[in-house]
Amino acid sequence: MAVGIPYGKIDIDQRAGNLAKDLRDQLIEIQQFKVWLDSATDQSLQDFTYTAAEITLLRSAFVDLDKLAQIYQGLATQSPAYDFRVFAKRIIGVQ
Repeated sequence: MAVGIPYGKIDIDQRAGNLAKDLRDQLIEIQQFKVWLDSATDQSLQDFTYTAAEITLLRSAFVDLDKLAQIYQGLATQSPAYDFRVFAKRIIGVQ
């Protein structure tokens, strides 16, 4: 008998299913947030103390993330290859 937590097929199946579900759920949340962001005026975002440059960055990041969600859903394609992390990296602090 091995020491530690046993690991088997059910663990692999559960991990694979959870990762796929988490990705699906995150992409749905991205699209829902973009709908809200699209409905927000620049002034309403400035009222939260966002600068014009920050608003542009936020909107650009979610245009890209929404496109990625659409590709995942089979609703869009992308050619040529595009790095969807360009603006997303900037809103998560990775330079």
